[in-house]
Amino acid sequence: MSAQGHAEQDFQVEYEKAMERIQTMPDGAVGWVLRFLQTDLEALTPTEWTLVAFEVAAFVDETGERYGGMVAPESGWSVEGVPHAKNYQTIPSRKEALDIQAAVLEHLELYWHEGYTEFTFPQMTLVVVSPGEGSDEAGTVIVSAKRKAKEFEYRFIHLLAHTGDYIRRCPECATIFFAIRRDQLYCQPRCQNRVAARKWREAQKTGERKESRRGKKSGKG
Repeated sequence: MSAQGHAEQDFQVEYEKAMERIQTMPDGAVGWVLRFLQTDLEALTPTEWTLVAFEVAAFVDETGERYGGMVAPESGWSVEGVPHAKNYQTIPSRKEALDIQAAVLEHLELYWHEGYTEFTFPQMTLVVVSPGEGSDEAGTVIVSAKRKAKEFEYRFIHLLAHTGDYIRRCPECATIFFAIRRDQLYCQPRCQNRVAARKWREAQKTGERKESRRGKKSGKG
C-alpha cells in the first residue's frame, strides 16, 4: 500500500473511532456537543486535542441524517488529515474549534434569553439533485456551505430545534446540561440539594432574627 493509502486508512480508523465516541455518549450527539462546548480546548495536550478534532469533523459529516439535510462543503477544515485532502479528510485547527465554541455559546445565550436565535450563512448555496435510479421518488436538496465551521452551525441549528427545550444552564454551578425532564432545573441532585440546604439555612437565620426582634419588643414592654 502506498504512503497515501496508509494515510487514508489511518485517517478513516480515527474518524470511525471518533464517530463511535459520539454515538456512545449518554445523550448521543447532543451530549457530545454540550461536552465539547464546555471543554477547555487550550488546556488539552496535543494527543487529547487530536481526539477532539476528529470528533468535531465526525459530528459535522456524519450526523446529517438526524440533524439537518445533506451538505456539500466547498472546502474542508484547515488541517489536512491526509495529504492534499480537499473536503472530508481534514480536521479543524484548535482556533477553528475555539471560534465554533464562542459562536455557538453566544447563540445559546440568546436562545435562553429571548426564546430564539438567528444564524447567518453568507453565500449559502442550495443544490437540487434529481431523483436517483433506486426507489427515490423525489430529488434531494443539498446545502453547500463554504466554511466547515458554518456547517457545524448548520448541524447545531437542527439539533437545537429538536432538543433546545432540554438544553439548560444549571443556576447553581453554571454547567450546561441536557435535562431528563421538562421541569429539571439543576444538572445534578447535589446542586439541587445544595440550593435547598442554603435556603433552609437562610430561613433558619430569618426565623432567628424575627424571634430576636420579638424578644426585644417584649422586653421593652
